[in-house]
Amino acid sequence: MKELMEKALGIDVVDKANGILEELSRLRGLVQDLMRDEEFMGYIKSRSVKAGEEEVKIVILEATSLLKHALAQYRLENDEFDKAEKLSNEAAKEYREIGNYENYLIAYGLALRVEAIEGSLVGDELVKKFQQLYEETFNEERFKLTAQYLSIASHVLGNYLVSLALTGNYEMINELLEEHLWVLNADRRVSVLTRLMLNALLSSRGRLSGKLEGKLSVNPEELIDAYGSHMYSEFLPALMVALGIAKPEDVIELCEKINDVDCVDSVLAVKGNSAALEQLRKRLIDEFGVDTDRLFDEFMKLVYGLDGKSLAQLIAPETSMTQLALMLHALINHNENLAKAHALYGAVSTTGNKLLTRLFLEAYRACCDPNNDGFKRAIARLFFYHV
Repeated sequence: MKELMEKALGIDVVDKANGILEELSRLRGLVQDLMRDEEFMGYIKSRSVKAGEEEVKIVILEATSLLKHALAQYRLENDEFDKAEKLSNEAAKEYREIGNYENYLIAYGLALRVEAIEGSLVGDELVKKFQQLYEETFNEERFKLTAQYLSIASHVLGNYLVSLALTGNYEMINELLEEHLWVLNADRRVSVLTRLMLNALLSSRGRLSGKLEGKLSVNPEELIDAYGSHMYSEFLPALMVALGIAKPEDVIELCEKINDVDCVDSVLAVKGNSAALEQLRKRLIDEFGVDTDRLFDEFMKLVYGLDGKSLAQLIAPETSMTQLALMLHALINHNENLAKAHALYGAVSTTGNKLLTRLFLEAYRACCDPNNDGFKRAIARLFFYHV
């Protein structure tokens, strides 16, 4: 939307948003004047049973906090940590002031994630911060059995679990999963990504109970169920064959019905057809499109070292979160070359997002020893960005 507005209207959207924030701040001191504005008060009455001074203040703060939260996300994507942290903390404070507890948890969670990605929170300090947010979220008086609240709780729990995994606190992870696995599962994508992350980080899984080790595993059906709608439709059939949950003959028939050549070719590549395999490799290399010769050469080397099953997993993701999920899936299945290719391909496909590009590149360069602290932090930063 930002790009469309700038092209069509010729305005600086971020500058305009900052101007609106200044105006909203000014309006907070003009509540009495606003209450004499019939048109404005008509708007207030359309939103609330009451239309007094408190309701006017709430409407102004709602608009302010919403805009600050959106700007915080924008600043984060542009690698501007200080501004992102400041804006998200201010939004959290304002949400709490007007009694919007759910949005307070989301905004405060964003502030913590910014700190975690930046690296200003590490070790026990990181755990304590996420523990505080977890305790606020799971407070008995506040906790709600609604879809929105459970989704928020799933995100908060996922972040807390991953922070614990970074410090090797197996005991607390055991306790939390025993008690709250059902909450984590309330958001399928968060649950799958969190369990993949825990599997990647907890290399000494013998210290987890056998029961929980089974619960942490992610089977291919779960992966597709959670992220299938975030895969390119023409490559989803080949991915299902590559993961062993569909037969080639069944999905090729489906590809032919929808008359999609790319769909058929990718399935044939998974089966080992040399011409289709070469075509898929060429497509990936053409789409990589990076001017940096070294990165291009490294990607080409990786692609030519992967078979059709791996290539289908590499090209299928449509979003960065899906790319990360399949990267972690490759990692825990000991396919390090595929994991590296996912990281490098993820960096290129997110060029509009400075931070994501950098984070994927960091993961690529540190890949792929799960016992290496540098690599653990690199994939954790990608996790905190998405969850």
